[in-house]
Amino acid sequence: MNETSEPGAEASGPTPSKEPTWAVVATVREPAELVLAFVAHHLELGAHKIIIYLDDPDDPVRPLLVQTGRVNAVSCDADYWKRVNGDRGRPENQNARQAINATQAYKKVRADYLLHLDADEFLHMARPFAEEVARLEEEDVWLRIPAVERCWLAGDRSEHIFSGVFRHPIKQAPRITRRIYGDEVAPYLANGLAGASHGKPLVRTGHKVQVQVHAAKLPGKNNGWAPHKKATGLHVLHFDGLTPLHWAAKTLRYAEQGDEAIGRLLHEERARQVRHVRDNISSMPELLRFFRTITGLTPDQARALTEHGRLSAMKIDPEAAMRRAFPDVEADFSFRAFDLKLGGENAKRLMKKIAESKAA
Repeated sequence: MNETSEPGAEASGPTPSKEPTWAVVATVREPAELVLAFVAHHLELGAHKIIIYLDDPDDPVRPLLVQTGRVNAVSCDADYWKRVNGDRGRPENQNARQAINATQAYKKVRADYLLHLDADEFLHMARPFAEEVARLEEEDVWLRIPAVERCWLAGDRSEHIFSGVFRHPIKQAPRITRRIYGDEVAPYLANGLAGASHGKPLVRTGHKVQVQVHAAKLPGKNNGWAPHKKATGLHVLHFDGLTPLHWAAKTLRYAEQGDEAIGRLLHEERARQVRHVRDNISSMPELLRFFRTITGLTPDQARALTEHGRLSAMKIDPEAAMRRAFPDVEADFSFRAFDLKLGGENAKRLMKKIAESKAA
């Protein structure tokens, strides 16, 4: 691996190889096991390069990533932010940091395509990569890979961070969403998903574009999306909250923000979730029940989603890939083990909510 402050001194643009090559970029601040599983999974799928931006410049995962020559780790310290963002330094907005990092990687990576993901998102291929990108016309700059969201069937008590099934967005059909989920749940779902439903961009290199969280945009075009197509045989599997406590900690972090920031950072339905947690939920058991309400499926909901072709049991095994790529790393992917590594800041948020529960 090249331990550099940027994605390496590589020429930008596509490679001359016959088979299209692709790379992955992600900005991460997660337990080391998740980052290693993310890296290993995409390397086994065939990624030419993985570019990891460490949002915590002292992230202990860095020396572990050194073991492979196909990963570049970028420490996002003060010097890095001054170099890429001038006197403005490190943006407070997480989405802004991700977009800047992805665009930096795009300018330098030597591959035909760059895929922008989060650490809790894993690419699934039902069709060869080359067949998917062959659908792009000459004017197309990127391929939008649809996102599907992990959820749980009734009675599923598995406690592995990669367990569950996947529901697809129900776009342009709010009546169907309301009919399936009812008035209690539907207001908290965007196109039928509790998290983002926009998908993620796989961007053809060699263009002057800005790589955003969910799209590729052309500068000077009123932030308009660059020409693109939608993938049909590729999906991004989104584990929005690797565990119930992981989701709770993220939601409580957002709840600390003011209304303006919540509205700016989150889509309408996710913002509604956060405000509901802030204003109406006073105990940890209530918070975890709310999580299960919006991410668990009743038998009737699962049956309806299946009838509409919106429920899949896509299988991936990032844990096995991680153990093959990093055999000397001990890892436990159970809920309990993952929760113990959420970090001091998240632990304080959760303990505060637990204390409020006891005081109520």
